[in-house]
Amino acid sequence: MPNQSDQDNPWRTDPDWGESDPSLKEFDKSALGYKPRLFFHLGEPLMSRGLYGIVTLRGPRRIGKTTLVKLLIRELLENGVGRNSIRYYSLDRNDTGGHPLSPLRLIEGTPADTDGDNFLFLDEVSFYDGWATELKNAFDAGLIDNRRLKVVATGSHSMDLSEAVSKLRGRQGPISESLNLGGNLLQAPLRFPEVVDSLQPEIQEHLTRTWFRKPKTRFACLLQLKSGEIPPSLEYIYDNYFQLLNGTLDDYLVHGGYPHAIDEFNKKSPRQVSANFYSTVAELLISDCRTVGLEPENLSRLVQFLIEPMRISNEFSLRASEQVIVRGEEGLPSGRFEKRRYLDYLRTTWSFFFAYPEERPCVPNYQELQKDYVLDPFLYHALYCRVNNIADPFRNATRMIADPAFKGRIVESVIASHLLLSQFLFEHIPSVDYERVLMFQRTSAGENDFALCLSKNNTRRRFVLESKFSSNPAHFNRIPEAGKIVITKDKFERRENAVLIPASVFLLLF
Repeated sequence: MPNQSDQDNPWRTDPDWGESDPSLKEFDKSALGYKPRLFFHLGEPLMSRGLYGIVTLRGPRRIGKTTLVKLLIRELLENGVGRNSIRYYSLDRNDTGGHPLSPLRLIEGTPADTDGDNFLFLDEVSFYDGWATELKNAFDAGLIDNRRLKVVATGSHSMDLSEAVSKLRGRQGPISESLNLGGNLLQAPLRFPEVVDSLQPEIQEHLTRTWFRKPKTRFACLLQLKSGEIPPSLEYIYDNYFQLLNGTLDDYLVHGGYPHAIDEFNKKSPRQVSANFYSTVAELLISDCRTVGLEPENLSRLVQFLIEPMRISNEFSLRASEQVIVRGEEGLPSGRFEKRRYLDYLRTTWSFFFAYPEERPCVPNYQELQKDYVLDPFLYHALYCRVNNIADPFRNATRMIADPAFKGRIVESVIASHLLLSQFLFEHIPSVDYERVLMFQRTSAGENDFALCLSKNNTRRRFVLESKFSSNPAHFNRIPEAGKIVITKDKFERRENAVLIPASVFLLLF
């Protein structure tokens, strides 16, 4: 078994370890004070005796996966789990002997003759080549059940997770089957309503008192909007809290859903997010591509193409990206490289989403141009400043958001990121094909920004939405077609059989 340091598992010797753990200290002092939703999804299965198996968790770097793991460990200890029954390893570094940490060896090193369940948390497993195969072999050999193990494996991307899902299919055990969300989980940046809950107690108290958070309540509101009606619950929120929500959305367009950025932004006076954190987030995304055999320099140049302000939330052509000159074979400049693999990396790290147009209702046309969405505003600003050598990212972010045209495009990307997660919110299914959840629609009259397709009670539901984040009356002269939901900056009204609704109110549904 690899050497284990007290530094990685301090609870074994120090009952007060949580007071000095960097992740928990930052969480406990955070302006957010909001436990991730996955904490509640995972907590009960982890505490339930006899539910052994493997759970995978992916999400962007610095989004809080390690903090989630430490919160779960603290919860287990506070509920009486023995301190020697919990082990944590980060696989992005070697053991004390300089050797890579093998998941199989760590499982083999778990004593089989202890009382109670055992817990193994493997952080950043993507850094260990073949991790899924080793977990599969451990399961097939009976080591998971024999050692009464609950394994939680986290990673930053899913380029290898798709292979892992295939290898682990039928081998993730009862703990995976007990989860409504399935055994392969996503931890995305905090959604706008999660930030509202944390930072606006008056609104949070109202939403709690009126049971607004219940998925069936919010889905009913979505159906009312589609039918051309204004839900009374949303009208009340608009009448009483719109200015507060709008200000919170303006802030969200700067700090996004990264907990550390939100904390810095709300604690510093004047408001600020450190240049170092912008740099860290961007650099980790770029440099981590080496783990899947990609070149950071080439990725950086493709990112520079994708985050051009005019390209965000608009269609783009891979052929046009041939102007992206990268370092090819033997270090020579080249316009030819495996663009699709780089785009897949950006997609599976939950950094970008590339939406297809509909071929017919709820069926994407894979032959047509895609739209370019960045899935978090803070990530956009971090990447933009990284590839353009901008020294003051925060100042640049506030300058860009002050441009109404750019602000409308980044709001459309924020809407896209929330719509993508809506299938999990309204009805849990084990696996989601996001390209069939969110598309856009071309019509004879133009284009609708979003075609949202959800499964609910074995019925396919389709919603057509358009983002018009503007106060310009000329943008609303045309009466929208019946059933369309038009997302605006500040208008909340009926137009014939369609509804115009402000983005800051609409996003509360997700």
